[in-house]
Amino acid sequence: MQVELTDRARRALEALQPESEPGAAIEAVTLDALRSRLRDCLAEIGAFEARYGCPFEDLAREWGSRPSGAAHAHAAERDYMEWEALTMERAEILALLRELTTAPRAPV
Repeated sequence: MQVELTDRARRALEALQPESEPGAAIEAVTLDALRSRLRDCLAEIGAFEARYGCPFEDLAREWGSRPSGAAHAHAAERDYMEWEALTMERAEILALLRELTTAPRAPV
């Protein structure tokens, strides 16, 4: 795939990764962005774990067995959906990080 960078994007990339050719620089910046998003995601997951006193997987197992009023209160359902989405996002980010750090880099 051929990618054309604007002059300002090229300058920013060179500032962030001065010793790298454009393909390697883009990959390095992408890795940094993924790691940053993973930190944010883990912090948000940690807040839910602190609030509920368990990891998402434990809450998900117990979700159906809770009394309907407690399990399905609007705030609890919203938390459940947000927490589930963060858990899925964490898995996706980790998969991308594994792919980018273990696979040989393709030419750009």
